[in-house]
Amino acid sequence: MTDAPTPIPAEGVWTGDPADLPNWEALPRRNRRRRRRSPYPVWVKYIGWLVGLAIVVTMLQIGYHSVRSDPRDARVYAERELRLTLLKPNERVLAMVDVSQRPAIDYFRTTRGLLVLTDAPGDAQKPVGGRLIYLGLQPRDPLSPADAPPTFDEREWPVDTSVSVAPTRTYFLLSRALSVAAPREQKLVVGLGTNAQDDADKLEAGLAKKYAALRAVGWQRREARRAAARVKFAGVYEGRRVWYHTVRRGDALASVAKMFQVTPDSLRSWNHITGDRIRIGDQLIVKPWTKQPVAFPPGVVPEVERRTGGSEK
Repeated sequence: MTDAPTPIPAEGVWTGDPADLPNWEALPRRNRRRRRRSPYPVWVKYIGWLVGLAIVVTMLQIGYHSVRSDPRDARVYAERELRLTLLKPNERVLAMVDVSQRPAIDYFRTTRGLLVLTDAPGDAQKPVGGRLIYLGLQPRDPLSPADAPPTFDEREWPVDTSVSVAPTRTYFLLSRALSVAAPREQKLVVGLGTNAQDDADKLEAGLAKKYAALRAVGWQRREARRAAARVKFAGVYEGRRVWYHTVRRGDALASVAKMFQVTPDSLRSWNHITGDRIRIGDQLIVKPWTKQPVAFPPGVVPEVERRTGGSEK
């Protein structure tokens, strides 16, 4: 048959005549040997395989540690530790939130615990009592026995306006969280549980109420300090100005001098008196103006305004 393709020579060398080439389109598909080049370099494929393998290993490790490290009920252990060890006899719990944390040094194992706001009677230094306590149950080591005693991460802050609690996000911004910041301390960011938002709102509301009470006490103390400063300033002014004394029945020059802790000669000099005679109703200068303030004599309140009028007979 003239239409049959020319067979491929089993041996020998091609003569260069195109007529000797086989009909490639007529050959079966399995006999085609065409090299297909990938659009990506080989090293890109290797990196992709390595990244995928790392992700699989990481997920397996997270699952393994989760199963081995989190079988304990963290809330039960944390509440028991809180009530038996941390709470004082006169302290009570106002709000309690289930929180969790993944430390950077041990990210695969979750530290679960409680963020607690307490209330207690205040004192002179702390008018609004109470504390903010973080109690985290550290995950159990996978190699430790099942009955190993729990260990806790404990932190506490006083109820002070310098300590702030604000909502934020954690775990690559996928989960809601609370941020606790205090001066000269590292910020603590703890994630909230699925149903912990209501408890977190209650804690923030209780803390805001305490902060309002603290600001009210601060305002009262500020006003008291200002009033004391005004009294002190008035006392300084009164201690500098001229003092007077109106002579009453039974007063003598020597007794008036003794009353204001001065000498009779000073009274004579300040009031231009000759001798010891004074009359009832006379207003005597018992202290002139001085640069340095002078305290009132014990049991005596001098007059600071000059009076006008006649003498009493």
